[in-house]
Amino acid sequence: MRGPRALSFGRAAEHYERGRPVWPVEAVDAVGLPRDSHVLDLAAGTGKLTRVLVQRFDRVTAVEPDDAMRALNRWGDLRAGSADAIPLANAEVDGVFVADAFHWFAEERAVREIARVLRPGGTLALLWTQSDRDWAPPLPEVDAVWERLRATDEPHPLVRGAWRSAVEVPELGPLAEAHVETTYRADRERLVAYLLSQSTVAMRPAEEVEAVAAELAAAVPDGDYQLLLRVEVFTARRL
Repeated sequence: MRGPRALSFGRAAEHYERGRPVWPVEAVDAVGLPRDSHVLDLAAGTGKLTRVLVQRFDRVTAVEPDDAMRALNRWGDLRAGSADAIPLANAEVDGVFVADAFHWFAEERAVREIARVLRPGGTLALLWTQSDRDWAPPLPEVDAVWERLRATDEPHPLVRGAWRSAVEVPELGPLAEAHVETTYRADRERLVAYLLSQSTVAMRPAEEVEAVAAELAAAVPDGDYQLLLRVEVFTARRL
């Protein structure tokens, strides 16, 4: 899935930057690349992963197709580009990171483009956050709104697992998997922004997003909240 739906996250760029957690350094370290690596943050968004990569690697390039998302990313060597048109030379990077985005372009054309920019022995790292949405303290009114929205949501390719078959190309070795747990902490404003940045809301027409935003704001009392997140890290080596 690509095109207008994937790029519609630009409308939620401010919510994304305000609400989404920064990726834990443990997830980056689980990939196992050395400090002197040149790495690419592909579909970098507002830089939630880029800002961690620059702490861990000597050279970081960030590529993002959406102007609004890219405008909020202030880390690394930032470039406009997409997964099937990466503005890098052949075999230029030691690692390609894709954080919560690979399902938007999990197609052979994009995977071969990723393989093109990876050096032999380099690593493709696919990161996702998973959650059971059990907020502490509980938010039953938010849960009710979310269940209603999910009932009318378009089926997501990640749920179908289609992305796994996309990486089964001759250029890449088998997938390895690691997991990291982290806790997301938010006040009321940040929590509402987090919810509005999710594709379940962000993909909807602007007038519907506005109505949902008001509904969610009314459903979240002032306070501090926590959510346990499971970060899944999948890696494949460039052969």
